[in-house]
Amino acid sequence: VYNVNDVLFETTDSEKRDADASMLKRKISIQQLVDCDDDLTQTQRDDCDDDTSSMSQGAHNTIVEIDETEETQVVSNVSSSSSKTVEEPVAGVSNHSIDLPSPRWGSTMNMIDQNRILVYGGQGLDSKTNEYTTLNDLYVYDLAKKTWKQPINCVGMPRTWHSSTYLPDLKLLISFGGEKFNPKTKKIQTTDQVMVLDTDIMLWYPPSVSGQIPSGRSGHTASLLPGTKEVVVFGGVKNSKWQNSVAVLDTTRWHWTVPKIIGDAPRPRSYHSATAVPSLDNRGCILVVFGGNNGSESMNTVHVLDTSGEDGSWTWSHPKITGTPPSPRTGHCATLLQDNKTILIYGGWDPMEDEDESEGGDETMICGDSFLLNTETWTWTPGPKSESVSHSGSKNFGPKRTGAQSLLVQGNEDSCSRVLVFGGRLP
Repeated sequence: VYNVNDVLFETTDSEKRDADASMLKRKISIQQLVDCDDDLTQTQRDDCDDDTSSMSQGAHNTIVEIDETEETQVVSNVSSSSSKTVEEPVAGVSNHSIDLPSPRWGSTMNMIDQNRILVYGGQGLDSKTNEYTTLNDLYVYDLAKKTWKQPINCVGMPRTWHSSTYLPDLKLLISFGGEKFNPKTKKIQTTDQVMVLDTDIMLWYPPSVSGQIPSGRSGHTASLLPGTKEVVVFGGVKNSKWQNSVAVLDTTRWHWTVPKIIGDAPRPRSYHSATAVPSLDNRGCILVVFGGNNGSESMNTVHVLDTSGEDGSWTWSHPKITGTPPSPRTGHCATLLQDNKTILIYGGWDPMEDEDESEGGDETMICGDSFLLNTETWTWTPGPKSESVSHSGSKNFGPKRTGAQSLLVQGNEDSCSRVLVFGGRLP
């Protein structure tokens, strides 16, 4: 199964960011999105419909589910509510669910145990000032209860287009890089800071890092190598300078290193995906890089970083792929499925395509399709097709979105596996 719920707003250099900012303000109205339950009054349902209709061309903040066990896929909103209720009515918001994350893009989403998902940061529009706001909040979604909860006294540093990597053995969330928009100076500030969230006590702290610290960046990837406590950072952008460098953070010593890698690296890029796939002999893994952009074009090529060399060496390779590939895109989702060899690519967009010259505007720039990449045969096949439906009275605005965050929820004897996706920018 797979679920959709938070999008990222793709940008290139600072000049294009300014141009996109004015476009985004025209298209996005940030409001609280709540589910319309059967026990609400008709007035409350109408209020909820007003809230959701204003979201049809903006960011998203609900969770949507796709059942991949069916030949015809169905996308539906998962009924969710806040863990906090209020007795006094709130203007413009139904009085049963106000503790939901605001619509956003450029956030991160991680599974922190079998039932809980953590969403952190991102960027949206302030409904009062209509200005960009970089978020520092943190929300936890309970899969069993289908409720959102915001931990108290757990405010992180504001950042968007950052990375968050979860270490299950240590129960730590490692956040690196990202950017913050300053509404006063209208400038983007990029950081190289590492922050750690102890998910047992929900406490942030800055570790004392050493070594070859990578430059600040956003739109990069940070992947945990299976069976290790090493996080591999690749790509990203800062001040219109795109990266294709690799840095490794050893979280046992908080020490950065730059590995020696054989072969030619992919072209510099940002807003790509990098998926860790265990090797066949379980002696290491490969990182599969797909898509991204570099300020002048979007990409749809596949590149592989093999970390399983017998002598400890790492190697870049560029496999020949068969089948029909996805169109060039950036800000897509990439999820390793339960077979540990198939990567699901979903959504994204091509911001290099001029919206004014595109006949369909955002409708053609933003993707709603999906593809499956078999990393054993290196073959592309079409992914699940989606049919938008409503659930519990709420809306999901269709499958097209970019910058969404995704993860796999493992199934058991009573349920199938699911891919959940949070937020996103909509056509």
